[in-house]
Amino acid sequence: MTALAALMMLASCGRETASEGPLASHVIVIGLDGWGSWCMEKGEYPFIKETMQEGAWTLDKRTMRPSISGANWAAMMNGTPVEFSGITGNEDHPTFTPILLTEHGNQPTFFHVLKKERPEARTGVVCEWGDFLNYADTLCLDYYKRIEDPEGHPDAIVTESVKFIQEQKPELCFIHIDALDHMGHSYGQGSAEYYAELPLVDDRVRRIVEGIKDAGIYDDSIIILTSDHGHYQTGHGGDTDLEITTPLLVWGKGVKKNHPIKETVIQMDLAATVARILNLPQPQSWRGKVIEVFE
Repeated sequence: MTALAALMMLASCGRETASEGPLASHVIVIGLDGWGSWCMEKGEYPFIKETMQEGAWTLDKRTMRPSISGANWAAMMNGTPVEFSGITGNEDHPTFTPILLTEHGNQPTFFHVLKKERPEARTGVVCEWGDFLNYADTLCLDYYKRIEDPEGHPDAIVTESVKFIQEQKPELCFIHIDALDHMGHSYGQGSAEYYAELPLVDDRVRRIVEGIKDAGIYDDSIIILTSDHGHYQTGHGGDTDLEITTPLLVWGKGVKKNHPIKETVIQMDLAATVARILNLPQPQSWRGKVIEVFE
């Protein structure tokens, strides 16, 4: 047996046993690139603020190191630290061999686990940053769409996301919105331009949620609003609190309401939490833990 074959076998062995039954039939993850907790006190975000009363939330979620987009979006989906996944930045491929390989040659994501357990389940990604797809394992997706020229077509992320959700009613969908990160890089953390973009992004989230309701699946869904990193001045990748501290909001079926999350939360906990919601086993390589937000 080759070393690669052995690694591939490990990807399906040693997994934690799934819990008894799913908590919801649908999980919709909405990721706001560059959304740092530093903006929450002064920012205008009426829909998100209202929704925090309907769910569980923290402003102290910690990024993975480095506070780079690729490493953090990857960790949310594959449940592992950089040392396991090999995703050390925004590279197209792991810079070193992941500790555990699927038949696709990647660290197993929650999309992969769902497809292995329930091949008929529908999965999808809609993103404004095309490199996001490098970490989602597109071979496990029924649908994926990169928005071309998101700055010139700011409503396209809403239109395409809602269309997919209403037509296919996916069990698992990840939507990536890049506008805040663009403002952070262009104008800087704390800039007037960043704060002006926040209510516009808030409204896009609202319209996506309205689309979930119109699809008739809202009452059997859990929605997760998350971020990869914040900013320091016009950049990120370092270890300042402004870069490594991000919000998390979870709401929907069976989630505690108006519940501040007191436990520590790190990016890779998202994968374990999605697995708990959908009643999926966790690959033995995953190191995240379930965020306890359920009634």
